[in-house]
Amino acid sequence: MFGIIRKGKFHKVIEHLLIPMEKPPNQTIPPPNPITTRRHRRESLVQIFLPFVGGGLLITALAFLLGQATSFNTTQGAEIALIGLILPTLLFGLIFFVITIGLIVGLTRLIRILPLYTRQMQDFFNRVSQQTRRVADGSVEPILRLQAWLAILRRLRRGGFH
Repeated sequence: MFGIIRKGKFHKVIEHLLIPMEKPPNQTIPPPNPITTRRHRRESLVQIFLPFVGGGLLITALAFLLGQATSFNTTQGAEIALIGLILPTLLFGLIFFVITIGLIVGLTRLIRILPLYTRQMQDFFNRVSQQTRRVADGSVEPILRLQAWLAILRRLRRGGFH
C-alpha cells in the first residue's frame, strides 16, 4: 500500500515520508481473437520455422553428400569449416574497411571545404557584433551626454573646476 514496503529499524522515523501508491486501474485485457491468432501461428510456421529447418536439413544433406562423393577425411573437413568461419569475418571486415575509407575521403573533402565556410560564418558574426555594438552605443549616447552635462552643471554650481 505504501511506496516503501521494507520496514527496517527506522520505520517510525520515515513513516511520514511514505507516499501511498495509487492502485492500478482495473483494466482487463480482452482475449485474443482466435482467427488472427491461428493465422499468426500459421504464418510464423511457414515464414520462420520451415525455412530454418529446411536450411539446416539442406546444409546437413550437402555435407553428407560431400563426404560421400569424395574421400572425405577430418583434415579436409577442418579446412572446409575454417573457410566457412573465415569468409564471413572477411566479409564484415571488408564492409567496415569500405566504411572507414568512405569516412576518410568524406572528412578530407570536408576539411578542404570547411575553412572557406567557417571564414564566411566568422565574418557574418563579426558584422552582426559590430552592428549590435553600434546600435547599443547609439542608444546609450544621449543618456551619457545628458549625464555629462548634468555633471558639469553640478560641478560649476559647487564652485567650478580647480
